[in-house]
Amino acid sequence: MQTLRHNETSLFAYFPRSFALPQLRQDLITGRWVAVATERARRPDSFTQAAKEAVAARDVCPFCPGHESMTPPEVLAYRAPGSPANGEGWWIRVVPNLYAAFRLEADGQERREGRFSQRDAIGACEVLISSPDHRAPTPLLPRRQVEEIVQSYVDRYRHHAQNPALEHVLILYNHGRPAGASLEHPHSQLYAINLVPPTFNDELGGARRFLDAQAGCAFCRTMEDERAAGSRIVFENDAFVVFAPFAARTPFETWIMPRRHRASFGELDLSSEKAAFAEALQLTLTALHEGLNDPPFNYYIHSAPLKASVDRDYHWHLELIPKLSTAAGFELGTGMWINVVKPEDSAAFLRDRIQKKVGQPA
Repeated sequence: MQTLRHNETSLFAYFPRSFALPQLRQDLITGRWVAVATERARRPDSFTQAAKEAVAARDVCPFCPGHESMTPPEVLAYRAPGSPANGEGWWIRVVPNLYAAFRLEADGQERREGRFSQRDAIGACEVLISSPDHRAPTPLLPRRQVEEIVQSYVDRYRHHAQNPALEHVLILYNHGRPAGASLEHPHSQLYAINLVPPTFNDELGGARRFLDAQAGCAFCRTMEDERAAGSRIVFENDAFVVFAPFAARTPFETWIMPRRHRASFGELDLSSEKAAFAEALQLTLTALHEGLNDPPFNYYIHSAPLKASVDRDYHWHLELIPKLSTAAGFELGTGMWINVVKPEDSAAFLRDRIQKKVGQPA
């Protein structure tokens, strides 16, 4: 038997080059690297979820009409004229989270134990109930109701932005138990907290470096580049662009970004952008709901920290992350993600469904 020596024939000659090499893609804003595993890439429709049927609440649901006494008193409600507070007759209801991780107190304390630092978790945690219907996630609601959800986001964001004790407001939505939803009744959550999270510091740092080097907004440039490329665009209307990022971390990661440069979500123009945002959000979620049979997902709105002077640097946007993959040892150990669906493929999958929905030409 002839012995193979390394200087005679490469071992790689025994592996046919039938697959494209995996790609490392870098995010323009943060500099984060993502591996797009083209060799083991999966078809977008391979993530279709098992069939399931919406059912009525098996237990008494504190978010359903008639059970208002099961929640703390409402802090906001859109309701029929004359209907009593904390009673039936509402179509949007916002209440404090009964199990809040942050609490509003007059004076938070900070302490050190040697090199270790801790502070009181000052802030507000709220639940924004999407509608009275226990079985209607966003794709199944009337468009007008989705606009009311957006209105509630803006109202509560602006309310907490006035509190000088707070640094940041995050609005998020968890759909499905794998994505962290503990109750089935559709609802969003709001966290108004007394520090700027590390994720935002990473984004802000990258945006500032880009502004210094390129004299422009990294988010605006990303949106321009995505529109020029076209292959990762999911949907556009007059005010918003929906796209799969070039360096998407997970299958079907999707961003919704306003065309108008504004750092804060609180600056959303209700007259010209509310309906457009609701349309972009609902169509994107409907494409996921129908194309993948209602997968679990998270979305969150990234907005500038309340006290930061970043009007030129930052650009608010929504990030949607379907829960279709698991962070394993590589992701946890490196902070890098491996995405097994090319962003171009996931964008085409969603775009095709939206075009059929709205009747746009392919």
